[in-house]
Amino acid sequence: MMLAILSAALFALILIFCGNKGAKSIATTCINGAFLLGMLAVINMGVPPFIVTLASGVILTSITLFYQNEVNIKSKVSFLSVLAVLLIVLPLVFWLIRSANAGGFNSEQYEITDANGYSRNIGISMPALEACVMIIALLGTLIDTSIAISSAIYEIRANNSRIPLADLMKSAFTVGKDVLNTSIHTIFYIYVAEYMTLMIQYITDYSFSYVINSKSLAGEFVSVSLSGIGCCLIVPVTALLGSILIKGSDTSDAERTEARDV
Repeated sequence: MMLAILSAALFALILIFCGNKGAKSIATTCINGAFLLGMLAVINMGVPPFIVTLASGVILTSITLFYQNEVNIKSKVSFLSVLAVLLIVLPLVFWLIRSANAGGFNSEQYEITDANGYSRNIGISMPALEACVMIIALLGTLIDTSIAISSAIYEIRANNSRIPLADLMKSAFTVGKDVLNTSIHTIFYIYVAEYMTLMIQYITDYSFSYVINSKSLAGEFVSVSLSGIGCCLIVPVTALLGSILIKGSDTSDAERTEARDV
């Protein structure tokens, strides 16, 4: 009952303050949630997790950007930037998982044991599954940061149509730095809040050396670091692509308008 009340209050506030954009945001969240459940079902059927996650990541990014934010130059720039950074980060994902041995169940997950009736042998590569989890988590950070920067570039260009490309890039990087500062703090607070109970358990039951060498801490540290790295990379990529493509798009639109007038 409490979940229904909170959900209704959340949806009502989104619709009141965000209107049609809020309705699209709710619909996008529901579509993405259903798609993620379908992705898990496909992985459980035996399809390689990495292939499923890559395909799903592209589709989820498309839904979030092109349905929620509509098909325009801002969403196109963000989409290309996310894909570019994702390709850059993928080798790092596998290297980090292999080096940190972050795949598999943690020893602190007491409920997932053979003695409790669960099987740890689920027939799926744990490192591959861990890579999929990190990629999905990374996508959210990349999309939010990229669309914020591309929207800012678009507004700068719209309010100063004669701004030189070099100045537009400089402004884009300035905006990107501000967005990056906020995004890094957001990532940190989310992970700290999510694993606060585990931290309390660590402090109560384990020594400092055990905490430093634990798989759960290593996995979360890798995930936080990867999200931070992706967030840092998306800033220059979006700033460069956005400045070039948005300015070029506006120039093309102006040329077409002049041609029609003639």
